[in-house]
Amino acid sequence: MGIRSLRWVAAALVLASGAATAQPAAAPTLTAMRAVAPGNWSLRASGSPEAARASCFADTAAFLRLRLRAAQCSRFVIDDTPRLSTVHYTCPGIGHVRTTIHVDTPRSLRIESEGIADGMPFADAYEARRIGNCARGQR
Repeated sequence: MGIRSLRWVAAALVLASGAATAQPAAAPTLTAMRAVAPGNWSLRASGSPEAARASCFADTAAFLRLRLRAAQCSRFVIDDTPRLSTVHYTCPGIGHVRTTIHVDTPRSLRIESEGIADGMPFADAYEARRIGNCARGQR
């Protein structure tokens, strides 16, 4: 079993035991995300030949929940260092997601996300690059 699998199992056990207290999704900014500025970002699926999609991220916490964004969820912080954050979100009745963000630079991120959404498993990996400010009125 790899280190990622062990971390996932350990986090699941802690959550199941009730020893951890889930925080509301609007909890304070994670250490790794403090240097990451809101703005217009291009997202591309890792290894995909498809063109990147540009999106305005007024709140960089949205990178942690590219799926299940609108759901009411609780969160459990698994890892929080200056260059890496891993968070597990539980969204009752909808699913759960575990996301790891690697902050290569404040303008370049690698996002790995996996979980269950609407009863279906998923695993996503993206490369994100800040390309400027959001257009006026864009959110």
